[in-house]
Amino acid sequence: MTELMSRRCSILTDSCPNIVERFLILPDHLFLSHCPNKALEYRFREHQERENGNFFGTLIRVKDYEDPALIAQWIQQIISALEYVEKMGFCHNDIQTTNCLLDGSLNLKLTDFGRATLIGQLLEYTFAPWARQLTAGPLRGTYGLCSARTEQFAVGTLLYYMVYGHEPYEDISLDGPELGRRFENMEFPELNRHEIFDGLISACWHDVYPIMALVAYDFRRKTKDIASVAEYEAIDRTKEKKACEALVRRGLLKPDLALDFQPVWRRYLHAARRTLIWWILAGLSKRLRLWF
Repeated sequence: MTELMSRRCSILTDSCPNIVERFLILPDHLFLSHCPNKALEYRFREHQERENGNFFGTLIRVKDYEDPALIAQWIQQIISALEYVEKMGFCHNDIQTTNCLLDGSLNLKLTDFGRATLIGQLLEYTFAPWARQLTAGPLRGTYGLCSARTEQFAVGTLLYYMVYGHEPYEDISLDGPELGRRFENMEFPELNRHEIFDGLISACWHDVYPIMALVAYDFRRKTKDIASVAEYEAIDRTKEKKACEALVRRGLLKPDLALDFQPVWRRYLHAARRTLIWWILAGLSKRLRLWF
């Protein structure tokens, strides 16, 4: 595991309840908590009517809008997670509805840190409306450096999706280049649905906050009277870790990994058996050479 991957995994601790819990970390595998209500994207797709009923079809209309109390709760939770990530020295860099999971109590859990980088790295692998290309300065034509500027911009788009039920400009089916052009020139869609949420979206899109801690403070302050009260289920992490180890031991992953999680005596027996087989084959080879 590389140093960067190791540091990414260190974000998945038990210190922040709004980041998906990890129970077991292996070089190529992560065992995370189960979120039965799936990603936020699926919940909002249920409120949409799309062409031919296709999940990826063109948006026709939004049939229903999400409860503002839940939106306020979720945006507080995502901001809490990003504030913690910033304290760890990272930017998430992939904030969108597919990376926001909902647990059994409809708490939002941030997941997928595959694009997380240290603060100050060049932001890559993104696009409008989740980021805005710079139009001036030495980094013109790029999305700039990973920072509170890039993170809060994505948060603004995420909040827009929650409030309006679709991505910015998705209701008029702009093509990619035109969408990118509008965002580069800060030609954002009209905000007229919810005074508090609209103000927060605009603040994020216009880079008002210098650090994510201030984003978190302002969001909590302005949504505290709206947000529903979050209820977190108690998780026995020791029990969950043992359950994950049992799955590995039974062969869910590679045979070598299964062996690593066996008791010491069984690993010793396996090694002795392999040595014995090798000894028998070596002896047989010698006899065959003598015969021929």
